[in-house]
Amino acid sequence: CLCSLARLARDMKVSSKPEVLPVDYEQCFELKDMIHPMAAKNKPNFIPNSLMMKDPIFLITGPNMGGKSTLLRMSCIAVIMAQMGSYVPAESFRFRAVDRIFTRIGASDRIFEGKSTFYIEMEETYHITTQATKNSLLIIDELGRGTSTYDGVSIAYATLKYIAEKINCITLFATHYHLLIEEFEIYKNIRNYYMLCEFDKEHEEVRFKYKFVE
Repeated sequence: CLCSLARLARDMKVSSKPEVLPVDYEQCFELKDMIHPMAAKNKPNFIPNSLMMKDPIFLITGPNMGGKSTLLRMSCIAVIMAQMGSYVPAESFRFRAVDRIFTRIGASDRIFEGKSTFYIEMEETYHITTQATKNSLLIIDELGRGTSTYDGVSIAYATLKYIAEKINCITLFATHYHLLIEEFEIYKNIRNYYMLCEFDKEHEEVRFKYKFVE
């Protein structure tokens, strides 16, 4: 296993030795110019991105297919690789050790278990709000889309509020509910980010830049 990780470190297009800080260290998450190790295999021109923590909660917006979900998954992969003793595909990575990773990504049901898409969303959200600690990493992607827009906004708002006030751990919270940006402006531990894109008026098309910006 260790030989495999050593070979991976040598063969990756870009790699660096991560600095894993102890759990009693202050909050830190500094991931510089990382590429997704799987996506980059099929896309040689994969655009690297950085997540440099200024506040623990990243509130992320941006268009569909703009790269939000890839960014969230990439961050999880970086932590898993680092804590298992691997180099990571980034220029540098410095972070406080994570006790658990909680995710709320994707929308699918489990009909044979009697669980709808909404049921699974609520089940995963319940695990996050009851089991996450200040040392956890939370990845939440478009929470609330398994129900009506009105109810979805309420669920996303309540969950983010609870995370900000009760847990306050490193959180990547991606949403299409722009109302949340206005509602959480007063919170000192939440900072707004988005995936960059441009609209070409002449050709009437959206051009994705795939860059994560504040």
